[in-house]
Amino acid sequence: MNRYPGPSRRMMLGALACTAAAPLLPGATTETRMLLCGDDTVYDVRVAGPPEKPVWQDVRTWVGNQATEIPSADRTKWFRTTDDCKPIDDGRSVLVTSSSGGVAIYDRASRKTKFYGFAANAHSACLLPGGYVVVAASVNANGNALVLFHRDQSAKELFRTPLESAHGVVWDEDRKILYAIGMHHVEEYAFEPASLNRPLRLLKQNRMPSSGGHELSPGPAPNLLFASGADEVFLFNKDTRAFARHPVLGAMHHVKCISRNPQTGQIAYVKADEGEGVWWSFQVRFLYPGAEAKTPGKRLYKVRWA
Repeated sequence: MNRYPGPSRRMMLGALACTAAAPLLPGATTETRMLLCGDDTVYDVRVAGPPEKPVWQDVRTWVGNQATEIPSADRTKWFRTTDDCKPIDDGRSVLVTSSSGGVAIYDRASRKTKFYGFAANAHSACLLPGGYVVVAASVNANGNALVLFHRDQSAKELFRTPLESAHGVVWDEDRKILYAIGMHHVEEYAFEPASLNRPLRLLKQNRMPSSGGHELSPGPAPNLLFASGADEVFLFNKDTRAFARHPVLGAMHHVKCISRNPQTGQIAYVKADEGEGVWWSFQVRFLYPGAEAKTPGKRLYKVRWA
């Protein structure tokens, strides 16, 4: 029996067709940038070589507990493990979250921290219009919520709304909707900053086919999102609100992140290595074309094309 609304053939073919809008040919030499994070470090790297044999070259790093713009008592506690690192401001800045509770924005070139805050067990964040920052605060007595800040006001929480095991957030500028993933749902919110009492207003809860919602990121078409659970990876259709198993990653366990290169269509993802209690990986995996890149000594949790 099918446990969830299945994909139409048209939907699946459409998703596959746009997975590589600008196909990467075997042996073609490319050079792209990527952000990788885990433990206490964000690695800003250059990825060179043919896409089926990527080679890393570190450009710079950012370590939260060394960011002198953050009060010393806070930075040593808040940034022990980084768990997301998204490029913002057209790639000029990086938005970082840490499961130790830290949230930060730093300038990519100078590595100076421009904003910092705290959200318990912060697992991801995104920018909202007007300079606001929404953070997915995961399982914790002070978490299980979406937490709102403004990038001009460090360490000042403005609002929160409950979301069990909040793990990922994506703003859709065209639809003016914030999508968020938690334990059981992909939720949709209106963002109305003028409404001081409720700037984030829940519009719709979309029950996932399986629990343990983790990653939420832009998919291979404007109306699709990658949404991972503990044991499956889906494409969520914003129009129909249906979940379809990803054609390649669908049955994969413990996928921590999925990031699609908007220029080439190549997908980078991190799946936790085998082992009890292991949340990290010492490699990045790729699709379209498939590849693996080892990262010895770097325990990775999230990777983002940047």
